[in-house]
Amino acid sequence: MFENLKKRFTDQNLLRMSLTHSSWVNEYKTSETQSNERLEFLGDAVIDAVIAEIVYTRCPDCSEGDLTKLRSNIVNGTSLAVAARKLSLGNYLYLGRGEEASGGRDKDSNLADAYEALVGALFLDGGYIAAKEFILENLNVGCIDLETVTNSNDSKTELQIVVQAKFSAPPLYRIISKEGPDHGPRFVVEVLVDGEVLATGEGTSRNRAEMEAASKALRIL
Repeated sequence: MFENLKKRFTDQNLLRMSLTHSSWVNEYKTSETQSNERLEFLGDAVIDAVIAEIVYTRCPDCSEGDLTKLRSNIVNGTSLAVAARKLSLGNYLYLGRGEEASGGRDKDSNLADAYEALVGALFLDGGYIAAKEFILENLNVGCIDLETVTNSNDSKTELQIVVQAKFSAPPLYRIISKEGPDHGPRFVVEVLVDGEVLATGEGTSRNRAEMEAASKALRIL
């Protein structure tokens, strides 16, 4: 997998930089060593542009708000970490000893940041098309369900407004179980309000399960 990734790059230094965590730089800094933070910034913008183009093209009747919700459903810390795990990026991160000891190779935040940095590096090395092709291979953009996403996101937003007004704290979502194969998982999620379980939801993704739980909770409240 990593060998295939290396073949995408003309400049291997960009690949290495995309995988270099700031903790490594702090411990082993030389004049040539840079962390992936700047590439992460660039990659974040490239990913947003690619996914914005996709949802805009696929959903010609969507409002700006709906397009934003669709993009957020596809691009988030969890989805980027999942994409990074598909590529086993955690195995190739350059980490400082403290970050290594704290389980940094499997932290969602480190993996998501590395994925963004990798996209930024591909953009610099091969241009927008190369970065776009890579993103479409690794992010799940093939299952855009407008009705589910927009309705569900509205339910979560509405629940948060109601709960924060009443309890001064947002609702919390917690995964109860995840069953089934990777290509067809089933999530069960519960939503807690003021420390108490108010409702549960099921779905083929964590997001959909949370949406169902939010919708049920709204009916109870």
